[in-house]
Amino acid sequence: MDSVDFAVYRFLSPDGEARFWAGRRVIDPMMPAREIAARTRLSENAVRARLRGLAERGYLRTSAVTPNPSLFDARAFVTEIPVRTSVDSDRLFEDLALVDGVVFARDTMDEGERKVRVHFLADRDAATARTVSLLGRLCSAPTPPTATPYLLPPCEIELSPLDWRILAARMRLPDADLGELAKSVHVSDKTTARRHHRLAAARAFWWTHGPESEEFPLALVRVRVRDASHRASVTKLVIQKFEEWMPAAADGLGLPAEEASILVAGLTPADSPTFLERVVRGLTAVPGVVDVQRTFPLGSRAYPAWLADRVAERVPSPR
Repeated sequence: MDSVDFAVYRFLSPDGEARFWAGRRVIDPMMPAREIAARTRLSENAVRARLRGLAERGYLRTSAVTPNPSLFDARAFVTEIPVRTSVDSDRLFEDLALVDGVVFARDTMDEGERKVRVHFLADRDAATARTVSLLGRLCSAPTPPTATPYLLPPCEIELSPLDWRILAARMRLPDADLGELAKSVHVSDKTTARRHHRLAAARAFWWTHGPESEEFPLALVRVRVRDASHRASVTKLVIQKFEEWMPAAADGLGLPAEEASILVAGLTPADSPTFLERVVRGLTAVPGVVDVQRTFPLGSRAYPAWLADRVAERVPSPR
């Protein structure tokens, strides 16, 4: 992936800023090529060619759709389980499929420490405690894992029965165009398009990379600044100085607002150690920066059953 590929890849995210659904980067596979072209100063044909190339190499092969947990009055949490080897993480991935509420897990290397970050949902305090207890049995460390709230923006509308049908159809057909979606719910193209755009705008669901797509290896770099007053200047300098930098939105890391205000974060290509080290050295020298932390993704697994079951419960039975 060269700098042009990276620029096109970056602007599959709204405004070119990385946001995350429980650790998975939110993308918009329906982003018009003309909008990406305007952002990257490429022609529309050049953008389409780059998107085809990314798809052929496996980075954009399929998409997945995840409903917003706030639709079910559920809260998201994250916990970390230390592992030593790939065998340990693979075994843990298999065991996590048996824990109700787990929706995503990622094997990471964080400044020399290897751990699996587990994201789970719960709609009651008792369910949270039960999930933490079950995860503790999978943890070999002497200290049991703790659950940290992962803040997600709420859905801004209440869904009607037709909205639930469209959402369920979009989950089944994440890569379908609106015409195909309309046929699957037996509603006109116009009505489906209007409802679908409303659901997307209100954050009723997100697109992410699908299970058959391999997300490009991007390291998450967290830059902690001395106080909130330094955040804007550090962010501006990083964007100007480093071309291959995808800034993370302030509300994109599941952090409380006060913590996000003293953190500058972004994604950089992890397959270029020279570039990554240059970024880290440059960031360390910026006035107001306290420390720089890198996190490398080593593998991940999604568990959609909990959310799929909740959506199915709300879809009206066909008459």
